[in-house]
Amino acid sequence: MNAKTFFLIPILFVAVTTLSGQNLDEAQRLAESGRHAEAEAIYNAALSKDPDNVKALIGSGYNYSWWKQHDKAQLKFEAALAIEPENKAAILGQGYNHAWAGNYELAKNDFQKLEKMYPGDVEAKKGLGYVSLWSGRGQVAEQYFEDLILAYPKEVEYYIALAQANLQESEIKKARVVLRSGLQIDPDNRVANELLKSTYTLAAPVELDVWAGYSETGGESRFSLRTVQLTGQIARNLRMFLKYDNSLTLDLASLVRANQEAQAFSGGAVVTWNSKLISRVEYGMRLLPDNITQQVFSGEQVVFLPNNMSLKGGGFYGWSSTIPKEWLVYGSVRVPLTRWYALEPYYFLSKVEGAPSTENRFMLNNQFRFPKGYEVNLGLLFGKAGVGSEVDDKGIFGSYITTVLPISQTVWGLASLRWEKAPFEELKAAAFGVKLRLDK
Repeated sequence: MNAKTFFLIPILFVAVTTLSGQNLDEAQRLAESGRHAEAEAIYNAALSKDPDNVKALIGSGYNYSWWKQHDKAQLKFEAALAIEPENKAAILGQGYNHAWAGNYELAKNDFQKLEKMYPGDVEAKKGLGYVSLWSGRGQVAEQYFEDLILAYPKEVEYYIALAQANLQESEIKKARVVLRSGLQIDPDNRVANELLKSTYTLAAPVELDVWAGYSETGGESRFSLRTVQLTGQIARNLRMFLKYDNSLTLDLASLVRANQEAQAFSGGAVVTWNSKLISRVEYGMRLLPDNITQQVFSGEQVVFLPNNMSLKGGGFYGWSSTIPKEWLVYGSVRVPLTRWYALEPYYFLSKVEGAPSTENRFMLNNQFRFPKGYEVNLGLLFGKAGVGSEVDDKGIFGSYITTVLPISQTVWGLASLRWEKAPFEELKAAAFGVKLRLDK
């Protein structure tokens, strides 16, 4: 080996090492910007040359984790930890990968291990806080992020996380106070601003809805109280309600013409099982003319899908010893097309015992949601009435518009207009109401 070659070896080694480091830095930048396939190619190339490159293994693990390929990410973190069992970045990455995959106990173990290795470590405490938050343990998460804010009062991230924990515990007022404190530090923080705006659209711990309505059908009209509903947050995942419903009195042409009433009293519950599943059940009694009573049970299931889509299905069954039984089922899918507009088609199928056929309806709802809780629903419906063959025109047609108008944090205005034409009747209805909200 001549002298030139001898002196070139360390120079080449430094150059290759520097180039490799630069490539991994570029891969990290690509991964953080969401260009995961490009980052994967760089990490794979680096690992093909040096399978024990811990930095590349950890970077690749994070890239796969952000890419939601959690099994591949786990293999990379395990490989890195097999080489360096106490590598902080690898333990952190493995912990977050477990958490993002929904394996909260494994994630908790990783962050607790890190806390023992590095007592007082902020990353370990933050990881434990996020695992508590994401697993639905709001009170535990509150304690972690309150401590982090005391230690690092300028970190807006902790204010946002604490507000999210407050909201899990239905502490809406606390969440707003925390977010406003964070926004004093960083007024332009997008996440904090959007979360603060969203608190005005959330269901309050106690709500009272009161509706009055006017209906016109068959040349007759009526104005009356329509519905009253009191709803309360009983537990973190449970809301219950009591309802008085006088809508049949206003909507059934036969009752409007005869100046008769059909009232209903019911109670129910809404259960949030997890972030993807909500159930509603309701049982009540209808008090119909001529001292007739009818029991009614209804239910609804909502399944939340990726990209803010959701599926909804439900129905009701009504029975009585003196009038025919009846049932209705329906389904819908909600498809957001923009941040403020969603399309929601519904299909309804119903039947009254003894009726010649089933009745079916298709409804197309256009939902517009604006900042601070403003909402407009505009829809059309058409269908086929469950009447006999002697009726030539079985068509049902209609349209409606409903609005939610937040006047203040505690008072919201409600309004709706509806027109519907069926084989034997035409209905025009207007309703106006108020929602009173008591925040915790």
